[in-house]
Amino acid sequence: HQARFPLLAKAARRYLSAPATSVDSERVFSTCGNIFTEKRTLLSSHNLETLVFLNANLNAL
Repeated sequence: HQARFPLLAKAARRYLSAPATSVDSERVFSTCGNIFTEKRTLLSSHNLETLVFLNANLNAL
């Protein structure tokens, strides 16, 4: 069925497969550490999560 739906197969391989390395998750943890500094210790977990998400997906927007 891969020949019938090449774009769907390509998207499934890209977005549904597990990454081979932990580089992406390490990058997110690093970004989180850069955002959550001593001056921003009162930042709520929701706001921190939003900022990390926006920073990680900035190029997609």
